[in-house]
Amino acid sequence: MLRRILVPIDGTDYSWRALEYACALVSLSGGSLVVMTVSSGHHTQPVVAADGDCLYAQIGDEVLDSAHAMMLAKNIDCTYLLENGGNIAENILQTVQEEKCDGIVLGSRGMGVLEGLFRSSVSQVVLEGATVPVTIVK
Repeated sequence: MLRRILVPIDGTDYSWRALEYACALVSLSGGSLVVMTVSSGHHTQPVVAADGDCLYAQIGDEVLDSAHAMMLAKNIDCTYLLENGGNIAENILQTVQEEKCDGIVLGSRGMGVLEGLFRSSVSQVVLEGATVPVTIVK
């Protein structure tokens, strides 16, 4: 039974469906969620200058704020994380270890076979690199 699930979100419909699915899973087990988003800025910390990185951090905060608002009514224990920069899939896999998660639920963008041949999706990289069960929600 999954007791602590990592749910990476990016504000897309796929990620909101993944969060809803993870909520259903932990409500059965009495577990908790780690909800994270990864900003794609170039700096490891948000900067005050208007060079674009602040915007990424702000968008990440808004996504997490929306997730928090959604979770308030569900009475589920949640931790919220904003990771800055780096490879998204690697950040997800590292967070699983750091937060001692025993599962990952993430949304799939639904990349087609041809597009998938030229570019690995985050969900594919996480699926291949994870040491815990991974559920991909479409």
